[in-house]
Amino acid sequence: MRARTWGVFILVNIIVSATVILTVLFLWERLKLSPATPITPAPSPSLHVHTESAPFTPTPAQETTPGPVLYVVQAGDTLSGIARAYDVPIEELMAVNHLVDPNLLYVGQTLIIPPRPTPTPVASPLAAARPAGETVPITPPPTITPAGPATIQIGQVLGSGNLSTEVVVLRCQGGMVNLERWTLSGTGGNLFTFPAVTLFPEAQLRIHSAAGRSTPLDLYWGRTTPAWQGGELITLRDDEGNVVDTYIVP
Repeated sequence: MRARTWGVFILVNIIVSATVILTVLFLWERLKLSPATPITPAPSPSLHVHTESAPFTPTPAQETTPGPVLYVVQAGDTLSGIARAYDVPIEELMAVNHLVDPNLLYVGQTLIIPPRPTPTPVASPLAAARPAGETVPITPPPTITPAGPATIQIGQVLGSGNLSTEVVVLRCQGGMVNLERWTLSGTGGNLFTFPAVTLFPEAQLRIHSAAGRSTPLDLYWGRTTPAWQGGELITLRDDEGNVVDTYIVP
């Protein structure tokens, strides 16, 4: 009886063990044959790529040629200053106005300013972004600045005592000046009164004692005898009698 009981016990254990083994093998095969569950990646933050707009390409400016400008010469003006103010070569300004000497100008003279091509303004891409109602500053045109206060000097006296060669040389530094009614006198009593003549910056005016045809840079006194002697003091006065300069004849 005891032997039979042990035999049944062993048989039951074998059956249970076989069942467990078979169950494990069955489950293992099922796991191998079943498709793997796909792994869904975590959503990545979306990237916003910033693309710059195409660079602004301005339309080539079209040049327009305005008509000529008429300018009236004012006190203190120089031809070079007028040329710089209007951005015109001084040679072109002289050619248009038939000028021979750039130092010969007079107050009230009308000059023709040759036209210069001016480009048509091109709209800037920033103009659209300007707030409504904002005004655009306008750059005023250049103004002509006088060369400064005039300084007239007696530069030298040449050929004193000789009527044919005797000449007084005046020099102008700074701005231009009108010498009308100015005087040039010496201790010997001779007196020369200037006609309506304008002396420009860096220009020289020669006063000849002899007779001749006067020009803007050479005045002829028309004397028959010399006016100046060596050692004589010559005084230059303005139209109000103020002493401007003195010079001792060598």
